[in-house]
Amino acid sequence: MPHDLVVHGGLLVSGQGIRRADVAVTDGVVAEVAPSIDPAAARDAYDATGRYVLPGIIDAHNHPYYHDDIEAFSRAAAAGGVTTLVPFAGRQWHGGDPAQGLVATVQEFLDRGRRTSCLDFSAHVIVSPGDDMVAAVPELVAAGVASFKAFTAFPGARMLDDGQILALMEQLAGLGALCMVHCENGHAIGHLEQRLRAAGRVGVADYAGSRPAQLEAEVVYRVLSLAEVAGCDAYIVHVSAARSVEVLRQLRDRPGPRRYAETCPHYLFLTEQDQRRLGGPAKISPPIRTEADRQALWQAVRDGVIDVVASDASGQTLAGKQPGQTNFFDVPFGLPGVEQMFPLVADGALNQYGMGLTMLAKVFCENPADIFGLAHRKGRLGPGLDGDLLVYDPFPSWTVDARDQHGNSDYSVYAGRQVLGRPVLTVQRGRVVLRDGTVVARPGDGQFLAATTRSPGGAP
Repeated sequence: MPHDLVVHGGLLVSGQGIRRADVAVTDGVVAEVAPSIDPAAARDAYDATGRYVLPGIIDAHNHPYYHDDIEAFSRAAAAGGVTTLVPFAGRQWHGGDPAQGLVATVQEFLDRGRRTSCLDFSAHVIVSPGDDMVAAVPELVAAGVASFKAFTAFPGARMLDDGQILALMEQLAGLGALCMVHCENGHAIGHLEQRLRAAGRVGVADYAGSRPAQLEAEVVYRVLSLAEVAGCDAYIVHVSAARSVEVLRQLRDRPGPRRYAETCPHYLFLTEQDQRRLGGPAKISPPIRTEADRQALWQAVRDGVIDVVASDASGQTLAGKQPGQTNFFDVPFGLPGVEQMFPLVADGALNQYGMGLTMLAKVFCENPADIFGLAHRKGRLGPGLDGDLLVYDPFPSWTVDARDQHGNSDYSVYAGRQVLGRPVLTVQRGRVVLRDGTVVARPGDGQFLAATTRSPGGAP
């Protein structure tokens, strides 16, 4: 039987190395990986000579809300080489009926994704103070969700106290699920922000002072300590500070549950000077920090202390960022960036920091698949796994321009930045979703991916 697609002539990249190999996909899965596969025997073929072939990119942290929905967001992600999304669902982010229960809210989110997503997707669930964790979490795990997020910031709507987080971790450990945590000390931040507001210090230059790096790092230590008590695997989202990296280095290899960490492109490429230049459009939590923090994060990626790079992108627009707002503390959070994520990080890793493509395969493909229970289908190119792949050309030079974006966001914090290299072909389950800069994925092409659970204290 002829293959549906053969990608030939390229250099195949994995976390273990790079080799010359062709990839054949049949009926949506990888049928063969071999030094040479005859493209004439396939219904479709792509010549990847002089280019690199990676497993499909997984964006393991994103928020397809504000002015995007999952249809628009997945279209933008496809343009950036992504084949799998793992967005967050939960009452406080979803924007649905606040009286609706957590399970119903998540199910509505998943149903919309099944109808309209251009890409395959899994899901994390945000747990808020008003949610019935005891009843909802087991039902959601049974529905294929295996990662749950708690906040230690934003008192009131989102923040869980230490006792609630420990109880959630104990529950997740027993179910074989993962606890993700946004690590900032919400009460201390509230005190600092209130003091700054009272002093009339409400400009962009004052924002970072309300959320200092110490208030991230101490929560990272506290959360990982709670995880150790509960015996629950834990994942620290959007690490932004060198101080937090120090904590991760100290704790990550201790006996007990597994500890994972993630950072994002805006922390790898921007500094507080960029925040002041860009103003509200770049407001994010935790804040963009110093050059020393930025360099420490790149080193942590190199050393494997950071396991995953993810976009933390949302469908924000300039209007949504309230450009007339004079009090920076009242500017909404969030920024776009999924479309630039992979090419930016690949350019930085290869051309500025001397890291190999094998690192990219780990932080964008293998590690997120392993951590989030998707490795039975995603993250690698091998027989029987989904035929998701990316052909990356390291040589084209291009300039980030918000007018070229494919979602509903109308700005980019990276606008004007020169980038070397970009995806030229992206394939999902054997179906082309991006070819030579043109997105051909269609709404409804994506499938929901039920995540596998993990053994206590171990990976899936």
